Amino acid sequence: MAACSCPTCGQSLPPDLLVIDRDAGIIVADGRFAHLTSQEFSIFISLYDAKGRVLSKEQLLRAVTRLWGDEPEIKIIDVFVCKVRAKMKGMPIGIDTVWGRGYRLLSPRNMELAS
Repeated sequence: MAACSCPTCGQSLPPDLLVIDRDAGIIVADGRFAHLTSQEFSIFISLYDAKGRVLSKEQLLRAVTRLWGDEPEIKIIDVFVCKVRAKMKGMPIGIDTVWGRGYRLLSPRNMELAS
């Protein structure tokens, strides 16, 4: 796949580069980009920082409640994960459901990170 342009800065990016713009809430991978809301990005970045470990819904809920101040229902995590998956469709990175335990981020082994 050919290089793409970063939606934040317009810089040309190689296709095997994963870029996470933490300030803008944008993920660029394999010529595609996703702009996430603050709650969606909070869940994504929690999973990303966990480096493949499974995070429970309770752990992800704590990440989201830091933004809101009050505690929503735990099922909201399923809604946010569904929205993140939809926005990242076609990217070589995804969220895996580990039944009874939570979620983990799946990423290609050979992607280089620039954030």
